[in-house]
Amino acid sequence: MFIDIDRQSSISIKKQLYDRLTYMILNKEIAHGEKMPSSRELAKNLKIARNTVIEVYEQLAAELFITTRKGSGTFALCSKRCYLKKQLGNKPRKPVKENTGISLISCIPELYNFPKQSWIQATRKVIHTADTEILGYGDPNGYSPLRQALQKYLNTHKGIRCDEEQIIICGGTKDAVRIIALSLQNEFKSTLTESPGVQFVPEIFKTLGYKIIPLAIDDTGIITSKLKARKRAILYTSAAHQFPLGGTLTIERRYELIDFACRNGSFIIEDDCDSEFRYRGAPVNSLFQLNPEKVLHLGTFSKTICPSLRMGYIVIPKELIPIISRTTSLLGNPPSTINQGIMNELIRNGDYEKHIYRMTKIYKAKVKTMTESLNKTFIDNIKINGDHSGLHIAVRFKDHKLKSRDLELFKKHGLNVELSNKFSLQDNNPLENRLLMSFSHLTQPEIVTAVYQLQKAYKDIIG
Repeated sequence: MFIDIDRQSSISIKKQLYDRLTYMILNKEIAHGEKMPSSRELAKNLKIARNTVIEVYEQLAAELFITTRKGSGTFALCSKRCYLKKQLGNKPRKPVKENTGISLISCIPELYNFPKQSWIQATRKVIHTADTEILGYGDPNGYSPLRQALQKYLNTHKGIRCDEEQIIICGGTKDAVRIIALSLQNEFKSTLTESPGVQFVPEIFKTLGYKIIPLAIDDTGIITSKLKARKRAILYTSAAHQFPLGGTLTIERRYELIDFACRNGSFIIEDDCDSEFRYRGAPVNSLFQLNPEKVLHLGTFSKTICPSLRMGYIVIPKELIPIISRTTSLLGNPPSTINQGIMNELIRNGDYEKHIYRMTKIYKAKVKTMTESLNKTFIDNIKINGDHSGLHIAVRFKDHKLKSRDLELFKKHGLNVELSNKFSLQDNNPLENRLLMSFSHLTQPEIVTAVYQLQKAYKDIIG
């Protein structure tokens, strides 16, 4: 296997090796199923550090360019998704064809890295030891062992201290919001929600008769200085990684939100859907930590495992246990108890934590590729927000205000994108439109191609 490493290049040896190997696999210079040289052998031939080869192989395995078979070696994979026959390494980087239809609006996890083996092993154990609690209808508030496992996990990883009874297992974030809205509709009549923000939240509350009040946000989240007194309201926020602008609420604003809830007899819904994936800085305090009597904390396995699992959880104040339990008993529609048992096993044996750690490394590499490509392409003409955590970033162009009609030009250049104002509750949103770019579901070559196509689209937009 011939690989030319340019030791005088400003591009790191690791990047050169990664680019060259992906090019060879994508272009079938290395055939599907062909055995790769061992890391020791390749390092010796190229006269580079073995750790460099190991790190590159780990990244290629994470992106399904190669696979390792215990006792047999490492083999190339050229699956159907390897369709981007791009020039990498020492050759010019340009796609073979335009209009590949790359979608940047997914915000779903990298499904190629679903933990299949761990899931299979956990499933076998659950089915083998299945009892009436697993095979029956189950507790409408959730499988007790899973709630106990989550209790420990949340304390260790999010600093959330709660009792098992405060944890409700539900069908994901949308189901969690629906349960809360149904439970509190007789006592609360209005909902304060971020604008722009998650679309289904105001829609659910509005359907149930709540008055919807938009909350102004900026690059760090809700502008608490603009909060006006409103008795007995439910306030929704995605404080750790705001959707869609990607900001993180400062500790000062967090305390101001808590103070608002205390003064107005209100509750706060804290949507924490993707903050497990953090790429720099220490994890921020959750609102629930600051006041467990006023905050309902929402988490989901849709972003960490896969959307089809349709499972999440709510950590609720003790005061609300009776009223929310009545709602869950009435609805009687918790996730499959067998799947809850599997999640319990993954959390208890540490596989869930290992999966989060692995995916964080993968996403960190992807967001780095995206931000570096954007900054290299657009220099000082862009501002990137939200690249510290989560599964997407928000981009603002400094010399052009994006408009809805620009979407067609993006589509013309093979990009399926969304703009932040789509998620606004106001027609005259004072915030500049941002381009939303999800990176989690894309390979790194696809990310580079997407930025290349974005550059062409932008040149077309500004004329």
